[in-house]
Amino acid sequence: MKIKLLLVSITLLLFLNVKATIINANPSNYASLLTTLLQGDTLMLASGNYTDRLNIFSLVGTSSNPIVIIGSGNSTIFLPNPCCNTVSIKESEYIILKDFKIDVQNIAVDGIKAEGTTGNWAHHITIENITVIGTGTNQQIVGISTKCPVWDWVIKGCTIDGLGTGVYLGNSDGTSPFVNGIIEYNLIKNTIGYNIEIKHQNVGSRNIAGMTLNGKTIIRHNVLSKENNSSSGGSARPNLLVGAFPASGDGANDFYEIYGNFIWQNPFEALFQGTGNIMFYDNVCVNYAGGNGVGFQTHNSFAPRDIKVFSNTIVTDISWGIRLMDTDPAFQKYVYGNAIFSDHATPIRVVGGGAATANLLDNVTDITANANNYVNNVANNINTLDLYPTAGSPLNSTAISNTLFTTYVDYDKDFNLDLKTWNYRGAYTGEGTNTGWHLAIELKPQPSIVTSVSTVNAEGKIKLYPNPTIGAVTLDFPQLLSDIVITVRSIDGKIVLKKGINKSQKTQLNISDLTNGIYFISIKANNYFSNLKLIKK
Repeated sequence: MKIKLLLVSITLLLFLNVKATIINANPSNYASLLTTLLQGDTLMLASGNYTDRLNIFSLVGTSSNPIVIIGSGNSTIFLPNPCCNTVSIKESEYIILKDFKIDVQNIAVDGIKAEGTTGNWAHHITIENITVIGTGTNQQIVGISTKCPVWDWVIKGCTIDGLGTGVYLGNSDGTSPFVNGIIEYNLIKNTIGYNIEIKHQNVGSRNIAGMTLNGKTIIRHNVLSKENNSSSGGSARPNLLVGAFPASGDGANDFYEIYGNFIWQNPFEALFQGTGNIMFYDNVCVNYAGGNGVGFQTHNSFAPRDIKVFSNTIVTDISWGIRLMDTDPAFQKYVYGNAIFSDHATPIRVVGGGAATANLLDNVTDITANANNYVNNVANNINTLDLYPTAGSPLNSTAISNTLFTTYVDYDKDFNLDLKTWNYRGAYTGEGTNTGWHLAIELKPQPSIVTSVSTVNAEGKIKLYPNPTIGAVTLDFPQLLSDIVITVRSIDGKIVLKKGINKSQKTQLNISDLTNGIYFISIKANNYFSNLKLIKK
């Protein structure tokens, strides 16, 4: 899937050779201007309180000339109207909504909704850097919702706090599929029900002319927390639940790639529940609140099929960490290279039908009291929690086979987007001090540049030469960076050299004392990440 995410400015629009109109709007005139938008237009919303809703009705952009509606950050505020949902989407395509705030207060309306009216659809919609807040009087009040067939959506960098449900995609009857989407780098917390739910899909539900018929849905690098405000009893819900794709026909081979997420606390339910085809990897999942860990089980009469669970770090205190229950015996399941700390008698549970098709390999499990022998600090406190492996951690062992996983996005990156060496169990590669993002209930930083280069002469990327080398190696930076940390790791993940520099310049590393072989160099500077492969001979 190729979706252009535009940084909207006059300069960039000119650079893309788009003949577009920049339209300035304010609370008094924006509603009338909405209906005039054509492909390539950008509606710039000034600061202020907007009370007349945002109706995206029959607006048509294109892949190269989307319609952009952009605010001034949290100072552009949409307030609720009891009649209708605050942002309403009908029969629209190639739309970017960006940089504003929605306060639903305690009114029973959704923040953003692709409406479930008969015949409605919406595709190639990007929702970026939008904040949705509200008290949420019940679980049916949703931050971002789709109730019609939608495809090729991106939900990115949004903050949803305190509603009934954070993100709810699809309809409960399976007739409104969410197809080929990306949900990334969002913060969703304090919801009564789900942080995110994607509903199951019926056979034949992908029946809109021109829609994407097959694909995958990516859920990555989100922070999901139900530490506060969670419903209990029969109303309790997981932080993240994903339903099955169609059992046959279009979409039957679709799958979820769920990786790099931090899922924190659920007092009455599992952190994750899913069925269908799921690749679940490089996630950090912590539940000291009393609920369970990561579960794959039948939902809406559909059993889990193709399941691969690898390189996750899971802490569940008294409950199971991973459970496979009543899975489809026609499909193999793989649970490889996870680190699980739990006081449950069976940290990895395989029960019911399909148990014979579960493959468990190279996982590390131990009780929570022993967890600090493996990681820096297991704690029921977000401020002190540090699940990065300790120096000399037993999580560093023989290499795990990765041949089953090489087709998945970022399979070779860890939770911090560092290059994996496959020697470590759990979500991190490396040991000692975590130089990446520290776990917190905040937006996970988005890397502005991610590169993977092995030699030299890649324009716009760091040059590394000579490579191979017999001793000294030079790093040549293509752009201005500051507060740079350079880390060299051996092939088994151990740090063999570390260096900090104030600003980017040609820098030499002396590795003459290192043994011959392959090394990995990571370069970090604020939100810049780069990984390089170096050969010493």
